[in-house]
This record gives sequence, structure tokens and C-alpha cells, in this order.
Amino acid sequence: MLIQEREKPIDVTKYSSWRRLVRVIAYVFRFITNSKAKCCVDDGPLSKHELMVAERHWVIEAQKSLKELRDYNSLSPFKMNDVIYVGGRTCNKRLSYDQSYPALLPRNHPISYLITGHIRETGHYGLATTSANVRQRFWIVQGTALAKTIKFRCTTCRMFDHKTENQIKVELPVERVTPFSPPFQYTSCDYFGPYHVKVSRNKTAKHYGVIFTCLVTRAVHLEIAVDCSTQEYVQVLRRFCAMRGRAKLLQSDSGTQFVGAERELREMIARWDIHKLKEYCAERQITWRFTTSHAPHHNGCAEVLVKSYKHALKESVGSQLLTPLELYTYLKKVSNLINEKPIGRKPTDPDDGTYICPNDIILGRSSSRVPQGPFCETKNPRKRVEFVQTLVDAFWKA
Repeated sequence: MLIQEREKPIDVTKYSSWRRLVRVIAYVFRFITNSKAKCCVDDGPLSKHELMVAERHWVIEAQKSLKELRDYNSLSPFKMNDVIYVGGRTCNKRLSYDQSYPALLPRNHPISYLITGHIRETGHYGLATTSANVRQRFWIVQGTALAKTIKFRCTTCRMFDHKTENQIKVELPVERVTPFSPPFQYTSCDYFGPYHVKVSRNKTAKHYGVIFTCLVTRAVHLEIAVDCSTQEYVQVLRRFCAMRGRAKLLQSDSGTQFVGAERELREMIARWDIHKLKEYCAERQITWRFTTSHAPHHNGCAEVLVKSYKHALKESVGSQLLTPLELYTYLKKVSNLINEKPIGRKPTDPDDGTYICPNDIILGRSSSRVPQGPFCETKNPRKRVEFVQTLVDAFWKA
């Protein structure tokens, strides 16, 4: 008696993209629906419902390899509509159902690997951020270990994770650990750029980015400046204070540490009238502190963000020419993405709730779940809204 093993229609192991796998099964379900109806019931791009049904199908398939539920009693699992969710005592949390009760997935299943890899490819985050973003919807058993494995196999992460010399670090300044201080009460700022923008059909100009970062919460605020003059920076500072409130301490460098390609930027910042800036801030009860010249590490909170921004902006924008307002919109969207990064490590207990990010402190909520779009992927520069959104999506992929 011969027993022939039935081959599955779709082999999950042959796919390297979670998004592509979900869309393939979604089109299969649409084909089945149209065949049963003997007419074209639905056509065009996939809808949100179709993608959710396809995603639910693969979650159920992955959960078939789970052991008995009593082996996961510490997670309080329960089954609803053929899907196993992680329970707990936090049912009264005002969160979405997926965040309150993430779906339980095994560690060694290809679906878990694809989901974690998909989350990581959107930004090449660290282990804590990757695990936190995955657990917003899925609870993978030993998810941190799986994220560590994927990070080790990621060629992009291994390319940028260079080993540096270890050194003994000094104690944090008082401004970095001041309790009960509102966001941006202690702020560090810096310039970065320049970026060429299109001001007319055949004319371009140089604009600069200005970064403000909170020394306590590490929240980020980005502004745009048309030049590096004193008056222009005062206007940028007024816009910052109008949105975030007046800072008690404002820290920046004197611009003399810029070298090489930023020589023009260094020379422009060197022409700042420091006395006028201090006088402007003193009238508004703002203490301005300039760091030591030729010591960029004294303003490391802003410098490390400038380094990551410049690299990601170069990779995502490239040689594209944006208008000033498009560059301003792009910087605002990027600052929102940065402010969604978790503060600290994601807890491993489902009863501990979700992570805290700078947006929770600034807005009182995290803005990652605000609906966007739908935007169509396009390379046509005439469709500027979709074009700017495509650049924002490419920021974390850089």
C-alpha cells in the first residue's frame, strides 16, 4: 500500500517576502471567489479586507505547528475564530484588538521568520525595536532570539555594524537625567545639509535642515532654514518655540568643527553673531550654551542623530530635487518616524502593556496607527504627494 503525501499548493519556504506571500494568497482567494460567482466580482487593486483575510489564513497555517495550549499557560492563550491569541489581564486597555491580544506564533515556522524579516527591512532597527514592532500584532515565541538571528543574517546590518574601540564613558550631565521635566525643556540643536531644492522651473537653491532633540526624552523636532544667517536661525528658533514651547537650556556648537565637504556650512555658521543670539534668548529666559570648539562629542546627542539622518536622507532622496515645502513635509514625516522609536526595552510579559515612545510623551499617544493614504507607488515626479510619501517610506529602508 503506497501512501502519497499531498503537496501543498503554495510552498512558504520558497518565498522571501511576507508582503509578496500575503498578496499571492489574496489573489488566489479572489480567483476562487470570481470562479464560484462565474463573473468578475472584484477587480483592481487588492482591498484592505482581502489582505486581512490572506494574512489571517497564513497565521492559522503557522499556528498548526504549535504545541498544546497548556504548554503556553504563562501567556494565557485563548482561541477565537480559529486564531490563537495571547491573553492577559489588560483587556481594559484602550488599544486596538491586535495590540491588546497579539496572535501567537511558533518560533521555528517560516511565517514567523518572514514577519520578523519584513518588520526589520522597514528600517533595520535594533533587537528591542524589532521585537517591539512585531509584538504590536504578533507574539512570536522567543521572538527576540529570532530577531537576533535575522539581524545576524542581514547583510545590510552587518555592513553598517562596525566594531569600534571601547572606552570608559563619563557620567551623564544633569540635563540628561533631570526628572519631571517636560519635553524639549533641555534641548540640543545642530545644522545639517545643504540640500538643493527647486524654487522655479530652471532655478535651484540651497536649504538646510535644523534638528532639535530633547536631552531627556530624545524626542526630535526638524525644521528647515534657507541659509545659516543669524536672522534666519532666529526665525527657526521662533517656530520651534511656538510649537514645542520655550526651552530652559539650549545647547549647540559654534560651527567650527565642520570640515571637508561642509566647509561652506562651517563658514556660514562661523559668521553667527553669538552676542545677538544670547541676547535674544536672555530676553525669553533661555540659557544658550555653546560647546567647546573642535569638540563635537560635547554635542553628541545631536551629532549622532545628524549622522544617521544624513546617511538615510542621502540614500532615500538621492539626486531628486524637492520643492521647499516638499522638503519641509519630508522632514516632518521623518521626525514623526523617529519619535515612534521605543524608549527602553520592550517588556516580555504580555501584562506589562506596550512600549513608551517620545510621541506618547509629546502627543499623549503614539501616531503610528494613524491611517495614511492610500498612496500609490510611483516614480512620476508630477504626482508629488505619492512621490514624497515614497521618499518617506524609503527613509527606513536606507
